[in-house]
Amino acid sequence: MASRNVIILQLRNPVGKEEPLPVLRVYDDIHMLRLKRAFFEDTLQQAARVENADIKIAVAPPSRSIWGKDAIASLAKRFPEERAFTNLAARTEIIGQGVAPIEERAAENLSMALAAGYKNILLMSGYVPTVHAEQLAGALEYLSKHPIILGPTIEGGCYLVGLRADCPEAASLVSIGTDTSYRDSTEALSKKKLKWQEIDLSYDVSHQEDIEFIVREINHARITGDEEIGLCTESILSEFMNEPERKTQASINGRKRSSNED
Repeated sequence: MASRNVIILQLRNPVGKEEPLPVLRVYDDIHMLRLKRAFFEDTLQQAARVENADIKIAVAPPSRSIWGKDAIASLAKRFPEERAFTNLAARTEIIGQGVAPIEERAAENLSMALAAGYKNILLMSGYVPTVHAEQLAGALEYLSKHPIILGPTIEGGCYLVGLRADCPEAASLVSIGTDTSYRDSTEALSKKKLKWQEIDLSYDVSHQEDIEFIVREINHARITGDEEIGLCTESILSEFMNEPERKTQASINGRKRSSNED
């Protein structure tokens, strides 16, 4: 443990085939995997920029550890002059987990961080590509005043939970990753008479509306001069959304060639 603070990125369990995202007009398993990896790399990029915080990447199943290794290498290549990325491998641990229910994995990851001696813990989804490092640093700062914080999603889940070491009993009460995790967490905390503080509303990519939210966030960032936030996600979405047009044009060109040959 090199820091008092830790940010844990918890990647969602795969369920059968990669679940499609309806906003995309053309998709298959390969498209979904590429898109999710883009979500993750963009999220990791911002988490890595938070000073004085170790990084843990919790993946299930363990075979997806390669996502963490590839993203770390990609970021070091993209930002060779930025210390946040050149030393990212040294301050990051990749944890392979069994495909247990996501709320059980949340409790496991929080308990692991408490056992390791961390004082301030952020557990968040690995699929929040437009989150800003400043938001995450602010969440850690909130923990100096509030022992439990919750980051609600538009659908009623949580994209982030924060826990201070002096409130270990909350580790088994909060969760992320489902559309009911905010309600489940607040009901469990209320029963134990534990108080929490909400932070900014955001998303954890799992619905069409989340993609639309991401596109708006990225467009706003570009208008305000931020050329880095969500860059991998923007690139992949642009590629996939333009694919039907390319295929249609290729088909038209093919018909033209056939007509000319006739």
